[in-house]
Amino acid sequence: MRDKPNYDCIIVGGGPAGLAASVYLARLNRHVIVVDEGNSRASLIPRSYNHPAFPDGVPGQVLLDRMHDQAARFGVEYLAARADLLERVGDSFQCKVAGRLLRSRAVIGATGLVDVLPPWPNAKELVRNGNLRLCPICDGYEINGEPVVVIGNNRRAMKEAAFLLSFTDDVTVATLGAEPEGQTPADIRPPIRLLTARLARHEPVPEDRMALEFLGGVAMKAVAVYSALGCMPQSLLAQAIGVKLDEEGRIPTDQHQRTGVRFFYAIGDVVTGLNQLGVAMAQGEIAAVTAHNDLSEAFGNA
Repeated sequence: MRDKPNYDCIIVGGGPAGLAASVYLARLNRHVIVVDEGNSRASLIPRSYNHPAFPDGVPGQVLLDRMHDQAARFGVEYLAARADLLERVGDSFQCKVAGRLLRSRAVIGATGLVDVLPPWPNAKELVRNGNLRLCPICDGYEINGEPVVVIGNNRRAMKEAAFLLSFTDDVTVATLGAEPEGQTPADIRPPIRLLTARLARHEPVPEDRMALEFLGGVAMKAVAVYSALGCMPQSLLAQAIGVKLDEEGRIPTDQHQRTGVRFFYAIGDVVTGLNQLGVAMAQGEIAAVTAHNDLSEAFGNA
């Protein structure tokens, strides 16, 4: 590429990881743009009580709004669109977004992942309202000994059920009619129970709970419900430029968030299995400083 790139770094993904990286890069006097289609998992968080400095908790969208404002104050550009194409050209990258062709020396992938939810039309709304849960690390504390249902039919669901025993001794794994994978009723250790009946009805009830009714007559009036159906890392853009993914489709990195492709860094849920706000933001900070230093070493201040 003969022309000088118009950005030092393109950040693909505007969740907590990408926005944290953008603030650090901007404060290192780097010209940076965030490309984001607006589907951050953080926007679905009803209220996080784990995040430091928010003793009363903070809704995910509120946190994102504050981070957007912070990034804008330091001159970070924001493009609300999907990145359709990313490719390496010479010693730079080019990214096609909403008819524009962005060029940069470095790219930080903060594309996150998508949770597999139960096949309910209102599943995403239930997550946003706190009735359908995705992370027992995040909100298991609020269960306070009450009954829990984990939706899933594989070892992931069983592991999540076992983890939830830290907060309650009333845990049911509901397969919604699917056959258990790699498990038999004999493998289920009390107090965990296995329920394989199909679901007849579900509806939200107060206090972030749900009422469930299964075929065969089993009914639960107010339970905390977790989906353990897995997730899909959004890593195709990285794979297209030669990044080798792990067996789960996530992006392996070193301790400085570098990937196997020079000047391409990865952060947040697309990288790690510990999907926490603080982890994602820390990775964004690390990647930003690493990218700044790598660019300075390779190109000076040009």
